Amino acid sequence: MTGSRPAIPRELRRRVLIEAGHRCAIPTCRATPVEIAHITPWAKVKKHEFRNLIALCPTCHTRFDDPHNPLDRKAMRGYKANLNPLLSLEVDGQGDQMRRISAYQDFRVQFGTWVRSLQRYGSIKSKRKATLEDIEESRLATADPFASVLISAMHFRNHWKGTRADEIAGAIFHHVVNWADELSVSNFPIPRSLGRRDVAEEISEASIDLHLAVCEEVGILGTDGH
Repeated sequence: MTGSRPAIPRELRRRVLIEAGHRCAIPTCRATPVEIAHITPWAKVKKHEFRNLIALCPTCHTRFDDPHNPLDRKAMRGYKANLNPLLSLEVDGQGDQMRRISAYQDFRVQFGTWVRSLQRYGSIKSKRKATLEDIEESRLATADPFASVLISAMHFRNHWKGTRADEIAGAIFHHVVNWADELSVSNFPIPRSLGRRDVAEEISEASIDLHLAVCEEVGILGTDGH
């Protein structure tokens, strides 16, 4: 440790370790012992901040420091964000931030329920042996989830309007709406490619970007996009 780089304060180090359960923050690793790594390099930020620190085992730390390894900074920010957003947030005096996170979490839950109901509808409508009763029942089963996600989306927007998170959430929502409309207007039996589209995979990258944008906005992560 050079004189120009002070040690990470004991309580800050302890908080980072507790966040990760004293194990490597990468979920497919979870090894011990661990070291504290800077997501954005110390040489660039010149300070120790909770949102920029993550617990890594020595092997993953070495991989992260290797510029030729796919374990890049965006991936590391994703691991940090997924550890525990509520624990990561400094909540003192930030009740509004908690409400924003709550709106985001509710949107994720309602959105996932709606997408799964559409997947069931699409799967049934693509089966030639499906009865009209089966198709209608599965279609009706998408109504309540859609109403719930619509309310949740409006609630989300009330808290996030004008942010990057709002923009990404809107794009994701409309992508699925377009698919839902296509399912509804297409004649039975619909093509298997339409009924069984892997929409969850299509929106997976945008969903990660949304999660990171939320964490950046409430201060869990920095806004360095590298």
